[in-house]
Amino acid sequence: MNDNKTAIVTGGNRGIGKAIALRLAKENYNLIIYGRDEEALKKTQSEIKKLGVECKYFSGDAADENFVKESVAEIEKGFGKIDLLVNNAGMGIFKKLVDSELRDFKTQIDVNLYGIYNFSKAVLGGMIKHKSGAIINIASLAGKNSFPGGTMYSASKHAVLGFTRSLMLEVREYNIRVAAICPGSVATEFFGGTGRHPNYDKILKADDVAESVMAILKLPVHALISEVDLRPTNPK
Repeated sequence: MNDNKTAIVTGGNRGIGKAIALRLAKENYNLIIYGRDEEALKKTQSEIKKLGVECKYFSGDAADENFVKESVAEIEKGFGKIDLLVNNAGMGIFKKLVDSELRDFKTQIDVNLYGIYNFSKAVLGGMIKHKSGAIINIASLAGKNSFPGGTMYSASKHAVLGFTRSLMLEVREYNIRVAAICPGSVATEFFGGTGRHPNYDKILKADDVAESVMAILKLPVHALISEVDLRPTNPK
């Protein structure tokens, strides 16, 4: 085992999560990536290892408290400590409320909110013990803005921001930095099957979000960017 820092990235098998994991690997972080698609996880793991760092993956449900607790305990045992958690796993179902079903809402809350709770709770004990660490939650501008068809998704992302802002105040005394990144639309597979069709040439790229993560991490430890709004410079 090397002496590199260790990072967990949820939803790390594709899209924004994969871009973040690869960017962290270039900064010599060992990576633990989570996702549901085991084949995609294996492929991303292989790409990360080619950059000369350790990489382990776990396939499972971020909303499953026992799965998260047990896997994080395994990571801490194997790697010593967790320096960074990036809560990136998320999904969206875009429907007008009148056309929605409660299960649509519950599905988004499970992934977008319970997952963040489970992972944050699981890593905090170790971070508090070591008086160091960072938790970065990938939220969304939908957590600040409203749009038709966004009642469920926007509500889940508003909750993520409330969670992040309060947690930041709770743990900063332990030198733990907590931040939220709120991107606009990003050119990934996220929109497949959602009925939304952004212009991929005009919106953000996954690498843009990854660079925002690095901007937060590269500040001196005594300084904290607690929230980032990320938009394309010229969307026209």
